[in-house]
Amino acid sequence: MTDGAVRPRRVLAVVDDSEAQVALRSAAALADRHGAALELLACVEPPHDLKALARLAGRDPARLLDELRDRTRDEMQKRIAAHLDDRRIELQLAIGKTFVEIIRHVIATGCDFVVKAAEPLSGLDRFLFASTDQHLLRKCPCPVWLQRSNASIVPRRVLAAVDVDDWDAAEPETLFSLNRRVLETARNVAASTDAQVVVLHAWEDLCEGLVWAFSSESDVRSAADRYVDQVLDARQKAMNSLIGQCRADTSDKHETPLVSRLVRGAPERVIEEQSRELGADLVVMGTVARTGLSGVFIGNTAENIINSLECPVLAVKPDGFISPLDPR
Repeated sequence: MTDGAVRPRRVLAVVDDSEAQVALRSAAALADRHGAALELLACVEPPHDLKALARLAGRDPARLLDELRDRTRDEMQKRIAAHLDDRRIELQLAIGKTFVEIIRHVIATGCDFVVKAAEPLSGLDRFLFASTDQHLLRKCPCPVWLQRSNASIVPRRVLAAVDVDDWDAAEPETLFSLNRRVLETARNVAASTDAQVVVLHAWEDLCEGLVWAFSSESDVRSAADRYVDQVLDARQKAMNSLIGQCRADTSDKHETPLVSRLVRGAPERVIEEQSRELGADLVVMGTVARTGLSGVFIGNTAENIINSLECPVLAVKPDGFISPLDPR
């Protein structure tokens, strides 16, 4: 990790109407730690039936929208003032779909980090419609930190989920680069003291059943055990290489320590269980599908994991990712 290469320079806080303002406070702490600029954005989504509402009220739709915007600005500025003390930071207000306006802001300003309060995942709608958060996870070009209202503002126990199995990856270099970015980002957001990044890889022995079915050896159990040992050994070496490279690339002796952990099982189950067992304040993970940079950028595995977590999540994109909303 080259010094300063991936440290945030412009942090965007998405301001909401909550009392806690957990995203604002987390973004401010992150920006202060790295000497980054802090930007504030609030979004107003016009009611889909605005014209009908205006007609029933005998009002002009544009005037109604102006009033909604002004009321939102006044309310958000009160929320900001309550948490940022004497700092004067201009609030930017956008009208439109929240995820679209956030991504447009990121692309236009070069923000390299977004912090937003996570939407509650409840009810059937989460399975029927893509939420604002899911759109951001799929399409926002920079890391997206989805904070929860009861979470630590500055996380101390960070779980960084990586995939060091590049055997069937279409672009192994992309996968390795993404793993590096996950670790770098986890270190960036972890508390400056008394913090720890647990680097987790969930591994599976997908072909053990084939060994049992087709092995010509008399002692099939021994053959299957050797296969499992070889898989684990390969993953451990890959994990050691990844962590070793990250340690070698930093000159800061006080950098947050990286602790390796390999757990056997499906990623969906292992990451969720380990986050609870470790009491993780935050889970950092990549959201690129193993098919590479084309097509869908967040796989079903990642979405299933994110929907099952009880702690905040920070999603990282690989180098070279271009948002589908980027006009280039």
